[in-house]
Amino acid sequence: MLGNVMVYSATSRDYGTHYLIMRFAHLALGMVAFFVAKQVRYTSWRRIAPGLYFFVLASLILVLIPGIGVEVGGARRWFDLGPFSLQPAEFAKLAVVVLLSCAIARVRPGSSLPVWPMLAVGLLLGLVLVEPDFGTSVVIAAGAAGVLWASELRTRVLLISGGAALTVLVGLMLLAPYRRDRFMAFLDPWSVSESSGYQLVQSMVAIKSGSFFGAGIGAGEEVISVPEVQTDMIFSLIGEEFGLLGMIAVIVAFSFLVLAGFRIALYAPSVMSRCVAAGLATMLAVQTTFNMGAAMGAVPLTGITLPFVSYGGSSAVVCFVAVGILYRISEDGERVREAKPLKAATGNPRRVTGLDRRRRNGGTRDPRALRGG
Repeated sequence: MLGNVMVYSATSRDYGTHYLIMRFAHLALGMVAFFVAKQVRYTSWRRIAPGLYFFVLASLILVLIPGIGVEVGGARRWFDLGPFSLQPAEFAKLAVVVLLSCAIARVRPGSSLPVWPMLAVGLLLGLVLVEPDFGTSVVIAAGAAGVLWASELRTRVLLISGGAALTVLVGLMLLAPYRRDRFMAFLDPWSVSESSGYQLVQSMVAIKSGSFFGAGIGAGEEVISVPEVQTDMIFSLIGEEFGLLGMIAVIVAFSFLVLAGFRIALYAPSVMSRCVAAGLATMLAVQTTFNMGAAMGAVPLTGITLPFVSYGGSSAVVCFVAVGILYRISEDGERVREAKPLKAATGNPRRVTGLDRRRRNGGTRDPRALRGG
């Protein structure tokens, strides 16, 4: 609902209620996606993962073809579906987390990285970078990192591969001229305040003008002229209209969401569900941090949305699906913890059927051990 207010405040002067109506449509689709996702057992994602991956892979290839994908601002990222647009890179986040988690669940503890799943993830990352969409590729890489860290693979291998991936991402950021300009603007935005640093400077001015209590809903003046304020820079509008208190409230809300996701991972009933939960929580944490940090000048601009708040249908649906999956893993974990005392008391393993049946999902291990200690 905060997102509705902010999107309307950012767009009503030029577009009336158009963006607000579309935002309600996005939320309706997101809520439907949430209720569908929370009905699916986490073990069923094994069957869904291949189809989801190839759907996303085909979509990322098609969106790069002129005449099929829509090009905006030099980037070809969207399908035009009439009143809606579809951004395949958003769904790549889910595909990477689910596919990699399913693969990790089949690997023995202490093993090295699974080669073919990592190549599949790298293929999706490469296609997203070609669009280009560096911000989304960072979020995808973060989700994959969360999955791997929650696994039971060798810690040394994970640290080496993580360092290599970080080096590659930094290199890609500095190689492209427009990304290099963004990074230089992040270092000293005031020296390029009329060019590459304009968006960041206006964002910081808006946050400063909001002071402690904010200018009030609809009274934001500083960021209205900033390009795409309803998506990339919506947190600066929150700072201007709700002040420091509003910004702190939003940060606390997202912190609660992310910590809840990691807690669900900590008590997940299996290796696969633990990896899925950790990957989704990491994905939400990194996307939120980069969006809010960019608005405050704490990290370079990446052009990604603020989950649940910014305008964007594909982003909203993916975020709601992620929370639906986390919700179902939490419920399944509760059922397992409730069933174990019953099994111990009766001595009858048949009383525990659903989630623990013959450990078909790769083995239910101690859910308190994120790293399998």
